[in-house]
Amino acid sequence: MLGGCAGQPWASSFQSSGPAAAPLPADASVTLREVPWERIQRTLEELQQERAASDVHPDEWSPERKASAKSELLRGLQVSGDPAGIDVLGRSEFRTTRPVRPSDGELERFARSIGATLVVWSRTYLGRTTTTVQEPVTEFTTGTNTYRDRRGKWRSDRYSEHSTIWVPVQVEADEHAWMAYFLREGSAAAETIERERRR
Repeated sequence: MLGGCAGQPWASSFQSSGPAAAPLPADASVTLREVPWERIQRTLEELQQERAASDVHPDEWSPERKASAKSELLRGLQVSGDPAGIDVLGRSEFRTTRPVRPSDGELERFARSIGATLVVWSRTYLGRTTTTVQEPVTEFTTGTNTYRDRRGKWRSDRYSEHSTIWVPVQVEADEHAWMAYFLREGSAAAETIERERRR
């Protein structure tokens, strides 16, 4: 599990699991679907147990066995399409105390950039944790300036100025774990790209 990610956590924590796909057009539709965390975790645990029990490395599994494991993963993600027509491009996994909204557009934009037409995401609450944030601290300074005027007389003016610095502060915050699988549905992706080309 990765630590808290700033900026775009979907992109920074992405791990590819197959060949790269062509990006989708900027206005192509991407489906976002939430699935219960417990369901995905149970599926991943079952797949891990199968790998651990195998005397053959997963890279050397037969095409039939690889297809079976892929089908099991897609069932866990509640994806009902034909597994043969769906590519699993990879997944993102991270935990953070920052607010994350899958519907804010960032997840869709990243999905398009890697050619995903479907994103299955999930999250779970991890509890309270201590995190470091940057807080502004403003300092005020006052003083007196002494100078000669045009007639040579000494004069003085009072001044005040301020500056702001950012200091690290530890606070308590809610922490969530996030996960997203990026999928490319072959026929849907091809139709979308072909439609854009015909415009």
